[in-house]
Formats: sequence, structure tokens, C-alpha cells
Amino acid sequence: MRISPRLAGQRARRPALVFTVLLSSSIAAASADDSSDHAHEHTHEVHGVTETIVVTGNPLEHDRDELAIPVDIVDRSDLLERLGSTLGETLTGVPGIATTGFAGGASRPVIRGQDAYRTEVLEDGLGTQDVSRESPDHAIPVNPLAAQRIEIIRGPAILRYGGGASAGVVNVITNRIPDQLPEEEISGEVFAGIGTVANERDLAATLDARLGSFALHGDGLLRRSNDYSIPADNGPRVQNGTDSDAFSGSLGTAYFHDESARIGFAYTRVESEYGIPEADESVEIDMRTGRFRFEGDFYAPLDGIRQISVRGVYSDYEHDELENGDVGQTYRNKEFEGRLEAVHAPILGFLGAIGVQGKTRDFRAKGGAAEFLAPTDTTMGALYIYEEREILDGLTGEAGFRFEVNEVDGRDANDRRRNRTFTPLSGSLGLVSFPTDWLSVGATGAVSQRAPSQVELLARGAHEATSTFEIGNPNLDEETSYSAELRAKVTTDRLRFEWAGFVTRYEDFIFGKLTGMTVDEDGNPIAPTAPDALDQLLYTEQDALFYGTEASGELDLLPLEWGTIGIEGRFDFVRARFTKGPNSNVPRIVPIRWGGGLYWASDSLLARVAFLRTEPQKDTAAFETSTKGFTFLNASLVYRRSFLDERIPVEFSIVGRNLNDVRGRNHVSFNKDDVLLPGRSVRFGLRVDF
Repeated sequence: MRISPRLAGQRARRPALVFTVLLSSSIAAASADDSSDHAHEHTHEVHGVTETIVVTGNPLEHDRDELAIPVDIVDRSDLLERLGSTLGETLTGVPGIATTGFAGGASRPVIRGQDAYRTEVLEDGLGTQDVSRESPDHAIPVNPLAAQRIEIIRGPAILRYGGGASAGVVNVITNRIPDQLPEEEISGEVFAGIGTVANERDLAATLDARLGSFALHGDGLLRRSNDYSIPADNGPRVQNGTDSDAFSGSLGTAYFHDESARIGFAYTRVESEYGIPEADESVEIDMRTGRFRFEGDFYAPLDGIRQISVRGVYSDYEHDELENGDVGQTYRNKEFEGRLEAVHAPILGFLGAIGVQGKTRDFRAKGGAAEFLAPTDTTMGALYIYEEREILDGLTGEAGFRFEVNEVDGRDANDRRRNRTFTPLSGSLGLVSFPTDWLSVGATGAVSQRAPSQVELLARGAHEATSTFEIGNPNLDEETSYSAELRAKVTTDRLRFEWAGFVTRYEDFIFGKLTGMTVDEDGNPIAPTAPDALDQLLYTEQDALFYGTEASGELDLLPLEWGTIGIEGRFDFVRARFTKGPNSNVPRIVPIRWGGGLYWASDSLLARVAFLRTEPQKDTAAFETSTKGFTFLNASLVYRRSFLDERIPVEFSIVGRNLNDVRGRNHVSFNKDDVLLPGRSVRFGLRVDF
């Protein structure tokens, strides 16, 4: 992840060799008074320099450079500079991250060409509890404006999160349950932004307060946008069905009992209305969800136990799909997830954690949606163990294991009752070293199993959003992946460079395969030219191989007294193919992307101009269309200044995207043939802290 040039070279290094099992639980456990797996940033002063501690992916405190798998951190300032209408759009500029890009209000992150059931999206370490995995037109009820920062694990994070994280994890970190007492009695932030491509209007505010031993938090945001403009030969026009109107608000509190315990609660309400691109009719989704969250941390509660952490979240999610103003179908999802973790003191030199996790999900669909997927109940229970021990000076070994039991209960395409139980097993090993104070190198190997989802097992009808007629396979087995990865990071006074290469082999890779037949809404064959023709899609399993690489870097060319001039670059590539068959390409894989630019950085000003080239994608699956290449020209300027004796920091930003106004299509998207990416865009933002 990009580090501001003026911060380059400041991080202290600790040469070490760490033998590590994959990123696992979210417990900050190095001492009895450590924080929690709430996954917030922790900082420690090292020789007068602030060192960032990442706690999303490891049960013990480690800097991101000490982890074997790449971790990207998008802090608040960088997030506002990248800000898009959805979480996926906001993160699509990170190497290795793409987006499903289905609609202006619905776009899910894609990691290394893998979305839905292999990329976990979390809010504060627990699932977002929505139906975005069931269809790309369904939104994630997390607005990027609500995030304090976002942590992205590129690579398997299976020990902590299960087989659904075999590609990686996106963790949106908020402060909705405060993890520490605020230093000030009252503090907060206000952000306002406007944009030109869709007449975007954003307003977000947070307020934090301290009342004795209680920390209080509140936040709210509003976002409105019209259909966005797209490039056209005869002048600008709009992409119909890309408007959005979103609101969210949250209240939370935490009680701190000396240094021995923390207990907190939060409630979040999210409402969103957004359009779906359709040529012949007006289609909208009206989504609302309520989210209740509980957290508890108990420090040194028993002899030999450093910390016990309890997490729980319950969501009541519902959305209606409206066609020309009438409700055609409804999705309802009630879900609970709980987690109990304990970190023990050293035993025979071993320091580690043990955790249990459970989920229950009650999914219901009405109207046309009931024809696609019958009511389904899903339960999951898991046990995982993580241990770490220093073997030699500078050599530390870690071991971990995860065991799950998954049960899916519903009805298949023949309306037969199906109850399937799966027992996935997962684990990982790795190595990270610091051969010099400017170089870190990491390598990992992971094995994970994933239980098939309810859609892959039980889908049974028309799915209008993707223009497919989907047929699940209730006889699917667990999907098994074998992953290996190598990463390197160089940090000097003038150079910041990160590289990662990966390969993943899947046994029984589960995917939706187009059969080449077109059918009507009842599944009867019809001509492809018929107005209501749907592509028949059958869920099946086949061995597959994914491999690729990502790289990004910055080089300060000319340090001056009043600022620094430098160059930056990035590259990512993923190739995915089946190991057998006449057409070996896996569908909807992001093409090669690369780019570079110039920046100017000082204490108060960061300016950048850069291009991003997306190459043509011709490695397509059967019945999949290719996409042409395109190049976007982007620029940004961020100015920071403080007022009232440095007590009121202010940040003003101007961000331009696709300034050359070229036509582009997102190859990952199901509707790429009908939907263009946004045209020229200029966004203005103002952020005030107090």
C-alpha cells in the first residue's frame, strides 16, 4: 500500500525471521492490557517513531511488514481521496483488487479475480450479513464513508475466517464500539463532498465523547447521486439505472473497568435505494438493515489467560426489488454470528489463542426471488487453534488449525428437501524474514476447504439481474485450495516498493458454467433472440489453477526544502484456467492493469497525476465476450492546514478520474456488454476534524 513520501524511511526495523501460520484471529494479545480483535490500528513508539500494528489478521501484535501475506492499509485520508459510491469502487485502485461493478449502488470487491464466496467482506472483524454474495446487483450495507480505515489481506486468511476467505479479506474498520477512552471530552469529524459525473452529494459526520468510564460514539452519513455520465461520440450521455440514495446512522458505547475489562454495544441502521441498469424498464432496489453488535474484552481474568474476547452481531436485512414502481421480489436475511477467543500465557514457550465461532442464517425470498432460491437455513460452527513459539534467536514458529461444520437446509431445483453437512479443514504455514533493515521477504503455504453455498447447491430458476437461469447442484463436495505465495518489500529513505507473486490450485473449484442454451423463465428452451431469453447456467466443479503477481512502488526523485518530487508505478496480473477441458479459461477474470505517474509531496500538499492502463481481456470462457483495453488519466490534489492553534485540522481535496473521458468496460461485471464505466469525473471534498 502506498506510504506518503514524507513518511518514507521513518519506520524502525527489527530484523527477524518468523515462521508463521496464516493470518488468523483478531486478538491483540501481546500483554494483559492489549486491545481487542475489533481490528483497530494500534501504535507503539519505537525509538521515537510510530509503528503501525495490524490486528485484523494475526492474534498477536505484528507490524504489517512482519506478516508473510501482503496487507494493504487504506487510512482515512487515502480513503477519502479514493472515495467511490461503493466499497468495491473505492478499493478498485489497489493492486490485486477489482470490483463487480454491477450498479452505481452495488459493487463488491474482487481479490485476485475471485469474488463472492472466496472474498470475505467484514465490518470490524465480523461478516456484513447481507445477500451480496447471492447476486452482484445486491449491495453490501457498508458505506466506505463510515470507515476509519480499511485493511485488505491479499491471500488466504482461512484460519481466522474460514474457506470463504481463500482469496483474501476486506475488513472495514469503524469506531462504532469505541476500543479506548477518547483523550478529549468531545471530538469528531465532518466531511462534505460533491462530484460532477453523477451530481454526487456526500455528507458524513462522527462524534466521540468521554463520560467518566464510558466512551460514546455516533456517526451518520448521507449520499445522493444521479445516473452517471458516460463518454459518447455525440457528447455526454448517462448510464441509466446507476443512481443511488443512501443513509446510515450508528450509536455505540463502551464501558471501561479500570484496565481489566471493556464491554460495548452498538446499533447501526442502513437504508439505500439504487437503480439497476436495464434497457427496457425501470428497476430499483430498496434496501434496509438493522445491525446490533456486542463486544467484551476481559484482560487477565484467570491465571494463565491473558485475554478473553467475546464478539457478537445480529442483523435483520431486507430489500425489495421494484419494477416500474411495483415490488416484484423480496429478499430477507436474518443472521447471527458469535465468536469467543482466549489468549493464553506462555506454556512451555508457546504463546497462542484458541477460538470458537458460530453462525446461523435464516434466508427467505418472496415473489420472483422465491423461484430463484427457496427459503434456506444455514448454520456453521468452527474451532481454531493458533500457537507461536520462538525456536531460535530470530526464528519463531507458528502453527494453526481450523475445523468447521457447515449445514445447509433447503429445497433444490426439483423442489426436493435437501440437507447437506460439510466438515471443511484448513491450515497454513509461512516464513518471513528481514535480511536487512530495508528489506522484508515473506513466503506462505495454505490449504483450505470451503463448503458450497446455498446458491451453488440449491439455485433453481430465473435470475433476472444476470440474465441467467441458474441450476444448483445439491451433490457438490467441499472445494479444496492449495496456495503458495512469495512477497517482498523494500523501504529506504527514497524508495518504497512492494511485490507479491501467488499460485493457487483448486480441486473441485465450484463455479457457474454457461451451457450455451437459452431458456425462458420456466426453463424451457427458446431462441437466443427471444425478448425474455435467459442463459442457462449450471453450477459444477472442476479443477482450476490461479496464478499472478502484483507490484507497486514510489521513488523520490528530487527532495527539496519545500517538498519532494517523485514517480510511482503499479502492476497487477492474474491468470485463471481449468486444468482440463477444451476451453480452459475461468470466466470474468480481471485483465492486466498497469500504470504510473508523478507526485509532489510536502507537509501540507500532496499532488498527483497518473494513468492507469487496463489491457484487453481475450482469455475468455465459453460463451463469454471479450473486452477492449483502455487508459484512464487521473489526478488529485490534497491540501492540509490547521486552524485555531492547530486544534482544527482541515483537509481539502480535488480528485479527477478518467479526465481523458474514454470508454471502458469492467470485464469482471456480468453486465459489461451493456454498461460503460463512468466518464470524466471531478470530485471536491472538505474534511474538518475537531
